[in-house]
Amino acid sequence: MYGEILVATDGSDIAATAADRGLEIAERLEATVHVVSVVDRADVDDESVHERHRTYVERVERDCHDRGLTVETSVRSGRPRRELLECADECDVELIVMGTHGRTGLERWLMGSVAIAVVREARCPVLTVNATVSEPAGTIDDVLIATDGRPGVEAAVDRGLELAAAYDSRVHAVSVVDDVHSHTSIVLEALEEIGERSTSAIAERASERGLETERAIERGVPHREIVAYADERDVDLVVVGTESRSGLDRVVAGSVSQRVIGTAPVPVVSVRTIER
Repeated sequence: MYGEILVATDGSDIAATAADRGLEIAERLEATVHVVSVVDRADVDDESVHERHRTYVERVERDCHDRGLTVETSVRSGRPRRELLECADECDVELIVMGTHGRTGLERWLMGSVAIAVVREARCPVLTVNATVSEPAGTIDDVLIATDGRPGVEAAVDRGLELAAAYDSRVHAVSVVDDVHSHTSIVLEALEEIGERSTSAIAERASERGLETERAIERGVPHREIVAYADERDVDLVVVGTESRSGLDRVVAGSVSQRVIGTAPVPVVSVRTIER
């Protein structure tokens, strides 16, 4: 589990924050770290840009050595999304770590662009950190696993519980009933019943691992309620699922996952369920 971790960097402060979180997890799990920076194809012939990106990876490499981690580094050229995904596949990576925004201009890794594309297409979980995450990396005492009972969250539950077990974390199984788009009582009651079943299943599996659990069924706008819960309960990590449908990667519950990634006050692990 999480034996190979890819840390993507573009030299930005947010990338540094993400790397710090990724290296803490790597240290806990004794994982090998692959540090990667991608020179945009527009700058492929500019040696000064390549040198700058080498500086980025060397900075993270030093942090890895300070933690006693095994590390490999590379500077690749091309489209950032494609290069990161290809590197992840080539190295059998089990977790990708990256910030959701980067530098300005051609090197900028925009939410909705590179980060979200990686989340939607990666074969492994992706840990993202947005600009609101400011607390230094530390132990993960509380993990929130969001569920709506759909098949797209199955892999997220599995990987979320694995991480929680590694840290002996308290597991928060949270389901949100969207009462904004549906006001029919029979529909809301059915959704609450699904939430009860799905959160109970997570709590039962967590208890089997000896983990403390809490369940919550909330009502409101899903991403807002998930983020609010994480903030109010001092959750350290949020785990959400993405789902593949008809050859296109659709974020579960519309754009819930994407909005959680962009607004959560803590790192978010997105896990894609791949249809066979």
